[in-house]
Amino acid sequence: MTIEIISIGNELLAGHTMNTNASKIAQALLPHGFSVDRITTLPDQLPSLKEGIQEAMERASFLIITGGLGPTGDDLTRGVMAELYQTTLEHSEKIAADLIRRFGKELPTLSDQAMVLKGATIIPNPLGTAPGFILEGKSVAIVLPGVPSQMEVMLNEVVKYLEKKTSKNHYVETLYLALLSEQEVDPYLRKLEQENPGIDIGICPGYGTLSIYFHGRKKKKLIPVRNQIAKHFHTHVYSTTDKRIEVALHEWMVKHQKTLAAGESCSGGHLAATLTALPGASDYFLGSIVSYSNHLKKTALNVSPKTLETKGAVSKETVIEMGEGVKKLTGADYIITLSGIAGPTGGTSDKPVGTIWSTIQTPEKTYVGLIPLKPSAKKRSILIRYSVTYLLASLYRYLTYNIEPYT
Repeated sequence: MTIEIISIGNELLAGHTMNTNASKIAQALLPHGFSVDRITTLPDQLPSLKEGIQEAMERASFLIITGGLGPTGDDLTRGVMAELYQTTLEHSEKIAADLIRRFGKELPTLSDQAMVLKGATIIPNPLGTAPGFILEGKSVAIVLPGVPSQMEVMLNEVVKYLEKKTSKNHYVETLYLALLSEQEVDPYLRKLEQENPGIDIGICPGYGTLSIYFHGRKKKKLIPVRNQIAKHFHTHVYSTTDKRIEVALHEWMVKHQKTLAAGESCSGGHLAATLTALPGASDYFLGSIVSYSNHLKKTALNVSPKTLETKGAVSKETVIEMGEGVKKLTGADYIITLSGIAGPTGGTSDKPVGTIWSTIQTPEKTYVGLIPLKPSAKKRSILIRYSVTYLLASLYRYLTYNIEPYT
């Protein structure tokens, strides 16, 4: 069994739009034991599109195709698939009725979007106008809209179809670690691979996290190997199901009925946005004061003007006082603050770009330190993202394993 993802769109090839669909599909399939063999990107041009899909049909037993299902002139996918699978387009009363129910009779693209391929299995699109479909033949084609939000809500149907139509040839288990480098973990993984023939171990670094994937034909052999690694790096384990550290922290806070608040400067609210992206964050997260200016640090968080004048906004003293201000305002059990120079400008010889002071305040003690960034990490978005992950992971490790932050 082989799976190929085909992403369609001139905007992808031109670099105007990132191909997030391919990664989302691969990530959705992997936990269910389906690995992707190839990812192809094709243009909205009839000869190249037809030739590319035709070649993929010779290579792969399953094609997952996204894009080109809309009503505009460059949406060519349905026509090409009809030709390659020797079928025709026909009006679907069922699809038309659904579109009228959701968008009204005046929908200008109603007649076009209600056209489906004869003999195809329809995958409903609950968000948009273009339904997906499945065509069975020498190669099975699963065709989805290119709009990421629409494609994502349809992926469950894709997984169900694959599980129904195929027998798994391998299984996958996962493990997620925080605040370890790939170099610290990988040698141990390779040793275990040698000791356990038939099991492949993959490692994927993130911003302060590591995702480890265990592949094998026998599920019962994967879990002991995963558990062995979890034991070896036990104070860094935060999940076996979700790569987002904020999910693990969210679950701990809710379970223990504790609260968290933050004071942010250089991160500009990214910490708060990360936490509140999860439903139910209000059960524990009280909020964040984004005191980006010195004026707001003084007025909102009561940071001393003398501290700002003598020590600067990016200093140990300032983030400590920010934490005291957040505590006074919110009364939260746990508090995180950070202030730094995220660049690309603003750095000095004493405080270069990447200097980010932070605190983690607990009921017992306030921990303060510099975010340990690599000298090569100078990109603003990376500095901010890593800093937030580092602080969330450090707090989680303190709460779960009693590991003091910044050690």
